[in-house]
Amino acid sequence: MNSIFKYFSFTAIICLANITLANIVTNKVVGSPYKDVRSNLIDAIEEKALNISKIYHASDMLDRTKDSISNAGKIYEQAEIIEFCSANISHQLVLANPLNISACPFKIALYSLVNNPEQTHIIYTKLSAIDKASEAPSSKANELVQSLVENAAW
Repeated sequence: MNSIFKYFSFTAIICLANITLANIVTNKVVGSPYKDVRSNLIDAIEEKALNISKIYHASDMLDRTKDSISNAGKIYEQAEIIEFCSANISHQLVLANPLNISACPFKIALYSLVNNPEQTHIIYTKLSAIDKASEAPSSKANELVQSLVENAAW
C-alpha cells in the first residue's frame, strides 16, 4: 500500500510540474492593404527601438511546398511572421523564471487571403504567465505586442 501511495504521489507531482498553459491567439482584421499594415508594423517596432531579429516569409515557403505536401491551392496572398525582441522585457521575464526564455523572441504574424486580399489579418499569441513571478513581465510583454498591433492597424 505504501508503494502505491508513493507511485501516485510521484505521478501527481510530475503531472503538476508539466502543466502547459493554454495560449490565446488574437486576430485583428484590418481593412487596409497588406503592404500598408506591414509598413506600419515595422515602423511601430522600430520606433520603440526594438530589434527585429527575423522576418519569415511564410506565404513564400507554403507556396513552394504546397504541391509536395498537400496539393492544396494557394491560401495566402501574402503572409509573414515578424520576430522581434525587447531586451528589457526579456530580461524581466527570464529573471522571473528561466523557463520564460521560450517566450523570446516575440512574434506578430500578418497575412492577407487570396479570396479576400483587401483585408489584412494581424495575429499574435498572448503570453501566459507560467508562475506568479512571471505575471508582471508577461503582462508587459502582452501590452507591448498589443500596442504594436494597434499602431499597425490604424
